[in-house]
This record gives sequence, C-alpha cells and structure tokens, in this order.
Amino acid sequence: MLKRIHFILTLLLMSITISVCAAPSIGIGSMYDVFTPETQSLTKRVYNTGTSTAFVRVEVLEIDVTPKMNQRESTQKEVDAGSLTQERLIVSPLRLIIPPSGFQTVRILWSGARDKERYFRIRFTPVLPEENDGFGMSKDEITQYKKNALEAGINVLTGYGSVVVMQPEKPLFNTVIDDRNKQIAIINKGNATIILDNIRYCENAKSHCENKSREIILPGREFVLQKKQNNKITFTLIEGDKSKSFNY
Repeated sequence: MLKRIHFILTLLLMSITISVCAAPSIGIGSMYDVFTPETQSLTKRVYNTGTSTAFVRVEVLEIDVTPKMNQRESTQKEVDAGSLTQERLIVSPLRLIIPPSGFQTVRILWSGARDKERYFRIRFTPVLPEENDGFGMSKDEITQYKKNALEAGINVLTGYGSVVVMQPEKPLFNTVIDDRNKQIAIINKGNATIILDNIRYCENAKSHCENKSREIILPGREFVLQKKQNNKITFTLIEGDKSKSFNY
C-alpha cells in the first residue's frame, strides 16, 4: 500500500514539474534603463529561459509624475497620418518570438525634445498567439501551440515591465546626502534622475556582505538607507556620466 502511495505521489510530482518546465519564462535584465543626455537609443535583450517558445507582446506607456509624487500611466498619443514621431518613444519590434533558451533584442529610440525629464514603462507580456495578431503564425500552428500549452497546464504567463528614464538635455544635478543618526538620506534636488548603484551592507571586516542592490531617485524625491549595527554601508552615486563611491 505504501509503495502504491509513493508511486502515485511520484507521478503527481512529475506532472507538476513537467507543467512548470514546459511553459515559456521570460526575463528582461535590468528593470530600469536611463537615457543620459548624449544617448538617443538603447538595446535591450529579452530572454526566454523556459522550454517552449515565448510569444511576447510589447507595449509602451508614458508615466506622468505629478508634483505631489503621484504617477499615472497612459498610452502614448496617436500619431496623425504624415506627422513625425519625434515625441514618441519608439520600441522595435513590438512582437517577439523567442525560442527556448534564446533571446531577442529590442531597440529603444527617442528623437524628440529633451527640455524636461520624461518617464516611460515598457511592458513585455507573454501571450498565446491568435490569428492576425502580428506573429505571423498559421491557423494550424496556433492550434498546435495552444494544444501543447493546454496539455502542459499553462494558465498564467508572467510578464515584466521596465522603466525608461529620459534625462533632459541640460541636466542639473544637485544631490544632498544627509547622514542622520540612524539613517542616511540621499535627496535629489536637481532636475534629473540619479542612480544609487552597488548598494551593499557589510560587516566591519567586509565579510558576509549582503547582495548588491540598485535604486533610482527621481527629482524632488529622496531614498533612505537604514543603518544597521556593526555594519558599513557602501554605494555608488551616479549623476549622468559621473560616478562617486561612498562608504559609511
């Protein structure tokens, strides 16, 4: 009886493993991409670490950050026939077909005004292909893919969004670092986003360090690092193309 139960449990575990592993699984690397004043285009790799082909739809949203620190996302304004697309973030291609263990590169381009800082979100969403959806698959190919997905138990496909920061043409960097009693506050009083890179907590002997992290700080905002007993904090402040390391 016990052997039979063990056999049934083994089959269930195998079916769960097959269902999980058979699904596409995408990754986009960094969650933030920054256009410095001299940058007009960037490339970004989208990876598929799963064992089935990923069909990924790409969508671009503009983020409106209000003075009260609220934010609203909306689709970009439509372009009239014959007009230039200079005030739009261009991402190409908008449909990705990524084989298992492969990747595809997208290009992000901005040629519009840089009078102020702008923010965009690029969504990468895996989907089940449909007819006339831009992926160019035949009806038979779509039917077979959906059949395989159904047999593998694929119900939810996880997507990701990355934030694109478009720094102004003439950025003014004015960063204040306030070393408080139990905190270190990094305050951005300029007009362009700054980056805290390689944030790390280490013991005094610089052993047993925590994993590095990264934060972006928008104009008018601050980021607080909490001090920990018997730990040192190190980070790199990036302002445009300049960087400086700090140790507290």
